[in-house]
Amino acid sequence: MNIGIDIDDTIANTAQQIDIWANVFFEKYLKREFKIHNETGILDPKWAKYLYNLTEEEDEKFWNIYYEKIMENVEPKENVIEVINELSEKNNIIIISARWDRENGIIKKITKEWLKKYKIHYDKLFLGCEDKRKIAKESNIDIFIDDSYKTCKQISELNIETLIMNTRLNKNFEDENIKRVYSWTEILEYVNKKIYSEV
Repeated sequence: MNIGIDIDDTIANTAQQIDIWANVFFEKYLKREFKIHNETGILDPKWAKYLYNLTEEEDEKFWNIYYEKIMENVEPKENVIEVINELSEKNNIIIISARWDRENGIIKKITKEWLKKYKIHYDKLFLGCEDKRKIAKESNIDIFIDDSYKTCKQISELNIETLIMNTRLNKNFEDENIKRVYSWTEILEYVNKKIYSEV
């Protein structure tokens, strides 16, 4: 089975790091109180500017300064390493991320080193996939796991089984064609049931 998996807020607790560095950004550069605004209804995977109420210029400055720090310091979600590595024994793990790279390729380097550091097994890695449908089709993905409701909706419309990792930004979106999951242990149970039911 080919399993497609997103990185940020699916494998990694990225939002936690973004909050930390956004707080620093507000204090150091914007000189105003850091505040999280309405979390519901944000479909854009580049959600920070909406959540923190940043202008386009402020959002660009934030990412220019802190993007690499965030990517270097994110931590894996609970049980994700063990689950992905167990799944990788009998399935192909294809990581499909919307992370955009710098011209010098530093984000790809950071991402590969991060996956190596945490010993996360995978077969292929795709970065810069804002629209993940093309890679999902070309990779013959059977199950796709992501936190972005917009992306999950697009992938589910390709008749690919889609799991959405529960987050503060997607918690109010519901779709009968997308299964909501709350942990990697739940994902493991779900995938194993599916595998055994097809044997």
